[in-house]
Amino acid sequence: MKKNLLLGLGASAIVAMTLTACGGTTPASQDSTAAAASETASSTPSPAKQYTDEELVALVGQIKASDGSSPAVLSGEELLGQYASLLDGFGKATIEPESCKDLRTLGVPHDISGSSIAGTARAKVGDFISNVSLTSGVDSAVLQESVESSKSLAETCRKMTFSAEGEAITTSTEKIGGVGGVPGTVALKTLMVMPDGKTGAIYTAHAVKDGVLISATASGTEAAAGGPEAAGALMDQAAALIE
Repeated sequence: MKKNLLLGLGASAIVAMTLTACGGTTPASQDSTAAAASETASSTPSPAKQYTDEELVALVGQIKASDGSSPAVLSGEELLGQYASLLDGFGKATIEPESCKDLRTLGVPHDISGSSIAGTARAKVGDFISNVSLTSGVDSAVLQESVESSKSLAETCRKMTFSAEGEAITTSTEKIGGVGGVPGTVALKTLMVMPDGKTGAIYTAHAVKDGVLISATASGTEAAAGGPEAAGALMDQAAALIE
């Protein structure tokens, strides 16, 4: 019974989690250069724009899957609700290390208090199930803290075990590169091995751009190629929409 539970959870995790102009210039005079430098030194950077749920929905609605289709757009509780059954199910298993109950390495989004959030519904295109989410509405430092927390979590929870009555699902997580071109991206690969020996790979990426946290996930079988590219393409699309 417990074995079936773990097999079901493992399959669900994999399937449910399974993106200068050129030309000459005229030299400035010394006076104008000095004035510009003085103005720059005395100016204070404007705080990053904080987007509402509605504004994030409008941005996400412009994101396309790799096949050109438009995934459904979800916001707030609808977006987070996609993961409710997964969280509930894994909550019934024993997790080791015990401090690793935050399942961000499996692609589960982090709920940041007071934030606005919207994203695409998980959709299968090719060999991967992918989605992207945007989070805003709070200070950029809070969003960056979430990215740093994801990186720390990956280091602390490199090896995890979900077990029940002698059966176990194991995961191993490592940081990877080459996921999109957004500066400061933290990207992870989590390999999941289920009790029946089947394996899956979950790629997640997070970065903050101009007051918006971009998070993308792509998951499929371990043998499938192109997971980092799928997540990176969604990251790059989202970043291009944020001004």
